[in-house]
Amino acid sequence: MKLRNKMLLFFVGTFPVVLGIALLAVYFSMAEYREEEFLQRLKEKTTTTLRLLIDVQKIDHDLLRALDETTINNLYDEKILLFDSNGQIIYASVDDTAVLFPLEVLRDLKGGRDEIFYREGEYDVYAHIIEKDGDRFYAIGKANDRYGKEKLRFLVWILIGVFIFSVALEVLIAVYLSRQIAQPIVRLTQEVNNKSINNLSQIEVPRSGDEIAVLASGFNNLLARVEQSYTYQKNLIHHISHELKTPIAVLISNIERTFNESNPKQWQDSLDFQKNGLMQMSTVITTLLDISKFETDPALVLTDTIRVDELTFSCIESLQVINSDARFEVAIHPDVTDAQELTCRGNERMLHIAFLNVLKNAIAYSADARVTVELAVHNNQVIFSIDNNGPTLSAKEQTGLFTYFFRGQNSFKKVGIGLGLVMVSKILQLHRGTISYTVTEAGTNRFTICLPQS
Repeated sequence: MKLRNKMLLFFVGTFPVVLGIALLAVYFSMAEYREEEFLQRLKEKTTTTLRLLIDVQKIDHDLLRALDETTINNLYDEKILLFDSNGQIIYASVDDTAVLFPLEVLRDLKGGRDEIFYREGEYDVYAHIIEKDGDRFYAIGKANDRYGKEKLRFLVWILIGVFIFSVALEVLIAVYLSRQIAQPIVRLTQEVNNKSINNLSQIEVPRSGDEIAVLASGFNNLLARVEQSYTYQKNLIHHISHELKTPIAVLISNIERTFNESNPKQWQDSLDFQKNGLMQMSTVITTLLDISKFETDPALVLTDTIRVDELTFSCIESLQVINSDARFEVAIHPDVTDAQELTCRGNERMLHIAFLNVLKNAIAYSADARVTVELAVHNNQVIFSIDNNGPTLSAKEQTGLFTYFFRGQNSFKKVGIGLGLVMVSKILQLHRGTISYTVTEAGTNRFTICLPQS
């Protein structure tokens, strides 16, 4: 069943029940109030009649009956019986209405009951004791509250009308609201169904700020992550070619040079070089595959305890073998008092590739192959800063620095296709770290890597 129909059935099904219970409560409350009010009036009538009978001793009984007939009797269709303390009747209104079982009621009053109430068909019978000047009297009143019941019947019709009108109005409102609530969901569903691996564009987020807008925003975040992962998978071959192009070229060059050598010692050195190069390529390939694997569960990557300073020196040593002209200046911030402060959790092979890429870029884009490195600790994070004095990036170029195939103005005549920093960013994301680029006050390039301390 559609959500709209479920909401419609829920509102249409629950509202009449709740409204019916409320209206029934009103009816029964009014019926109880009518009864209590009528019995109070009947009590006051019997008490008043007794007082007239006792206080005005000379009043004629016929006159008193005439007062009953012309004032109250016709209104209430009542019958009043008054008895003295001995149970002798002292007054009875003239009426065809008879009180059933008056002697039994009188006996119950004498037995200690203060008041008695019961119904005889359409009539209410009320009996009670009246204390007057130290004497005890017994009164029995019987009447039919025609006017009160007419009002109650009129109230019933009003409540029925209110019920029918309210339910009809509620159905219309429920239809309208269910349509208004379901429409954004239907629109969102249609947009989601139109998405494919070739169409991962963001969906429109409603401006309502309600749960639908939150759901749309969450789906957009999911689309962004899916697109990012898909793009990375799609460009994995470009990563591999980018990372392996130089080592393969070096290996081929070394093989060609070895063919021209006749010295066995040089053959051995060449084979060792080939072995090291192949091991380096294997490490790069494994790292790229690890990125794809760990993207599904980043927590699996945080397995090793790594000293960032030792990792830095290891990368610098590898780069100086490849590029003897490279110059590195490494400094550790004075606030770092213990080498253990420079540790983090992660995959050493992956972080080695990331640091190596950033340092290699710093050399490649430096004006004089000089790179300054600083290690610091701040807010429970290890800060790895790399500066070079090459051409800086404009503000516009900085926004695309860590995107696929980005090439800035300073990359003219530089080898590469703009994928190295994307891989670095991916590795650091898996390690819950970040990488950023800024231009320092001195006008140099600065890459800053932040990793959580272990």
